[in-house]
Amino acid sequence: MNIKHLSKLAVAVGAALSLNANVYAQAPADEEIITVTGSRSPVNIDTALASVVVITHEDIARIQPKSLNDVLATVAGIDFTNQGGRGQLSSLFLRGTNSNQVLVLIDGIRVSSASLGSTNTQIIAPELIDRIEIIKGPRAAIWGSDAIGGVIQIFTRQLEGSEYIAGVTVGADDYRQYKAGAGIAHDLGNGMGKGHTSITVNREKSDGFDVLKTAEEDNDGYEYDSVAIKGQQQVNHQLAIDWLARADQGDNEYDNAFGGANEAETRNHAWLVRGTYSQIIGHVQNHTTVSLGQNRDYSENYLDGTDVFTTVFETRRDQFSLVNHAQVFPFLQFNLGVDYYNEQLNSTTDFAKDERDVTAVYAHSLYSKNQLTVEAAIRHDDVENVDSETTYNAGIGYQINDETRIALNAGSGFKAPSFNDLYFPASQFSSGNPDLQSETSDTIELVFETNYADVDMAFNFYQTDVDNLIVWLPDANFFYQPTNVNEAEMLGVEFTAKYQGFGGQHQINAGYVDAEDKATNEQLIRRAKDQFSYQFDTNIGHLSLYVEYQYRGEREDNVFGVGRVKLDSYHLVNLSASYPVTPNLTVESRITNLFNENYETAVNYNTQDRAAYIGINYAM
Repeated sequence: MNIKHLSKLAVAVGAALSLNANVYAQAPADEEIITVTGSRSPVNIDTALASVVVITHEDIARIQPKSLNDVLATVAGIDFTNQGGRGQLSSLFLRGTNSNQVLVLIDGIRVSSASLGSTNTQIIAPELIDRIEIIKGPRAAIWGSDAIGGVIQIFTRQLEGSEYIAGVTVGADDYRQYKAGAGIAHDLGNGMGKGHTSITVNREKSDGFDVLKTAEEDNDGYEYDSVAIKGQQQVNHQLAIDWLARADQGDNEYDNAFGGANEAETRNHAWLVRGTYSQIIGHVQNHTTVSLGQNRDYSENYLDGTDVFTTVFETRRDQFSLVNHAQVFPFLQFNLGVDYYNEQLNSTTDFAKDERDVTAVYAHSLYSKNQLTVEAAIRHDDVENVDSETTYNAGIGYQINDETRIALNAGSGFKAPSFNDLYFPASQFSSGNPDLQSETSDTIELVFETNYADVDMAFNFYQTDVDNLIVWLPDANFFYQPTNVNEAEMLGVEFTAKYQGFGGQHQINAGYVDAEDKATNEQLIRRAKDQFSYQFDTNIGHLSLYVEYQYRGEREDNVFGVGRVKLDSYHLVNLSASYPVTPNLTVESRITNLFNENYETAVNYNTQDRAAYIGINYAM
């Protein structure tokens, strides 16, 4: 895992950048890390002013995660609430913001549900991930709605031509995983037309465990299947294309405290076709990228073994973007872009409106020369039947010496209300509110990065104010409707450090966030103020070992009819190991929750006990 001040590590640019990887070709081993999520153009991570975390496929392989949450759990500023294990409802909080105020992308495609307004991260298989880029802080001026707390972009794994993988893992709760992949090279035969396509598949199944203490004493299992086809082709010296087709689907059981539906079927399908045309105009290196894609999100809930209580929500988002990146000088770039997406909702529930268009234009500039770096961005979004929002990012950084830099960032963001918020049909208990406005935010952040005694360190201090928070509240007759009433403030500090020595690589991530409802002066529920993690990985001969310690402080939940309930802090220790039996065959194992900590992140919801896994992987 790389934090931005650690960028002197040698890493190749991922093949799945949000701009075409053939144009921005892989970096030689002596170059630094290149990121694209913060500006939608290639930027050296040392130059980027935003707080950036890059998690590589090698990092993921060391962790041996069983969910995306396992991958992100040690990132400073990220917290989770899990209503059970894999397959259950999970909320991700970035710097104290709500889970629907974090934009999740897969290869540049929005994958959130237009009805709920949030992303089902449980369905995303870690085995299909090549790389993750996390931008902390608002990036609405680049990406639009949802990017208040930050942006998490997942790049799908792509195998090279003639590369093959296969693996099997078994473990606790009758867990079984099967995975395979193959890469195919193709050449147009014109001396430039090289390319490759890969297909990767993953299947996971588990009996699970009982997730809710107060209802349905049974195990709640899950099944997930994922497949991804990803490729790229250099057509000639100037034109390159890449493509993606991806399907994730699953079935999971859950406990319903009120009776009724207790099983769910979920699907998330995405495809993308993208072309980049490169040319040199005078001294300007110009790259124009056109992208066309689609995301479908499907959720069906029903009673075990029947079609009783069945509800279906399916959203579709057709997406188009045009981005022009101009590298005017080595120290100056300009980016201009247009985004359009159409959102549609199909449901067993009749909504007053089930379609809307979102259109946006944005501009971004980055200047970096000598000790000074300056960044500016502005974007205007028009959300049909809601409102229009103009957002910005601005930052300035100064390199004090070779080891130390200080930066100041400011930015705004917004979250457009979902279809559920706006148009959920009226019943005797609740209804949507078509008069809602977008949630808005303002953030300021101070960043200090340095290297002392061979320890790379970063300190981040930030404040985010969110206005017009959408909250479902009852009236005097207990009729619930969403309104723009709340304001929230998040004050936080993060510390990260990394050191190579004393037998291996050490990394510390720590965070403190005070996320407060300004109307009540109470903490936002299900968020811990304190967070700390330590990771250590080393090699003993051919044996690779990874040790992970996590601490989360106390948090509060809100229980109907009871009020505020305090949940205890907890400590987790996870271990992973791998050993190459042959150059192509590797045995790996993982133990989660080594000391069998009993803890909750939501009242009455169980979490995973100690669990062990063992697997065999083949690669050539």
